[in-house]
Amino acid sequence: MTDKKDTLENIQQIEALAEDILEYRSTDVAAAYSRVEKRIHQKATKRGWRLTVSRIAAVLLLPLLLSSLLFSYLYFEQREQLAALPYREVVSAPGTVTRIQLPDRSTVWLNAGSTLRYPAAFTGREREVELSGEGYFSVQSDPEHPFYVATADGLKVMAYGTRFNVNAYADEPRIEAVLERGKIDVLRNGRTVRLEPGKQAVLCKATGEFTVSAVNLDEKIGWKDGRLVFRNTPLEEVLKKLSKRYNTDIVLHKESGKEYRYRATFTTETIEQILNYLRLTAPIEWSVKGPEQTSDDSFVRGRIDVYQK
Repeated sequence: MTDKKDTLENIQQIEALAEDILEYRSTDVAAAYSRVEKRIHQKATKRGWRLTVSRIAAVLLLPLLLSSLLFSYLYFEQREQLAALPYREVVSAPGTVTRIQLPDRSTVWLNAGSTLRYPAAFTGREREVELSGEGYFSVQSDPEHPFYVATADGLKVMAYGTRFNVNAYADEPRIEAVLERGKIDVLRNGRTVRLEPGKQAVLCKATGEFTVSAVNLDEKIGWKDGRLVFRNTPLEEVLKKLSKRYNTDIVLHKESGKEYRYRATFTTETIEQILNYLRLTAPIEWSVKGPEQTSDDSFVRGRIDVYQK
């Protein structure tokens, strides 16, 4: 039994060896060599292509790197130049209107008690000035260099070439931007309001909300030509404008809740003449206290107390 088993195993081994020999003989050695050679060539080609691409990339990146370094240098150099650039500040005295010509030949009218700060030259991509109070702007057109008016409350007005008014007195509860001609964008905290001529954007400082409405342009910008224009204006607002125009404190004491509105235009009248006109349509009386000299030889502004019955 054992001999038969060994003989059977030997036969199976011989058959397997024979199959291996037949498979080896059936193999096309030349074709296999060709395939191997082709793969080697492909890999060599890929390595060569990668090397070529790397060299090209290095050649292209060198000018790009040099350009980036040059632009970075110019950018920081410009920032240093702008930081060192002298600024000018113009203050319009109480009771006066001041006219200013900016370095780009734009013109600004400053209302009484207002301040404008601007660089001695506009050298950057933007033309920016800082306003406290009220100013009327006639901006020279330059689409590539937008003009910005910045206020202390974070509001900005952007213009290219246009005429507009910004009222941003620190003691007022709101900021007004009025467009006469062209176009402006009013910007604050990521929000943009675009105005059309004859419209105004009003920012409430307390809530941060904008409102847009139509306005009488003569009423809003007449001050730059020496005119006080009122169109359906409440008495309280009239007295505020008189206070700035005549450099005196005017305090309204209301004994009733009734509201009186006025339509009038004043140019060269004295404040007493205007108050007499107001008294024709509203039951008001007033008392005047003139300026007083203090111990350091300075003067305290005069005061007018207006009593509405």
